[in-house]
Parts: sequence; C-alpha cells; structure tokens
Amino acid sequence: MTNMTRRNFLKSAGVMALAVAAAGVLSGCDSSKNPVMADVEVQYWYESALFGQKQVDDGSYTETVSVVKGGNVKKEQIEETLKKIRTNQGFKLKNEGLTEFDVDWTAEKPVAKIEMVLA
Repeated sequence: MTNMTRRNFLKSAGVMALAVAAAGVLSGCDSSKNPVMADVEVQYWYESALFGQKQVDDGSYTETVSVVKGGNVKKEQIEETLKKIRTNQGFKLKNEGLTEFDVDWTAEKPVAKIEMVLA
C-alpha cells in the first residue's frame, strides 16, 4: 500500500472535481440537441395532358425552407404557398392527407417535389 498524505489526498480530490466539471461542460456538446439543418428547394409540380410533368406557373412558386438534414418538409412550412397556389392557380395537393413530403437528398441541392392537381 502507498502512504496517502493529506497533500496527496487534496491533489487527487482536486483532479476528480475538475474531471466531474469537465464532463458536465462536454455534455452540452451533444449534437442530438442541436440538429444539423439544410436548405431544401420546394417545387410544385402537376401533370399536364399536353406537356407531361410541369411546374406550377413555370416554377414561380419555388421556395427554400430549412429542414433537419435527412428529414422531410412539413406541411406547415409550406402552408402559405399552398394557399396562394390554390387561390391564384387553382391547384391543390394531389394527396391532401399528407403532412410531410419526401426530400431528394441525393440531388446536388436537396429538393422536394410536391405533386399538385387541379382543384
């Protein structure tokens, strides 16, 4: 056994206190609490009998929203644009029950293509 002096004890206690404090500080670096966000281009598309797939108003409603990287665009993020498209262009969501829309994360710039139909 080694001799434990008061001085050695206090040094060890000080080192342990610093280790506990450092662990508390480092726990604030948890990336799950601060998700990585990415800009996603949202495009609105419809099927034209003459021209096939076509963007609503030639893409003038295309917008960019911030999404958790790897996640989906939420309907509430694009609600205002959906209202404008319905009012100004007469289109509605192809599937009005959807609350989230897939993002193509493999594209150079992530993109979500929202399918519309005539209202």
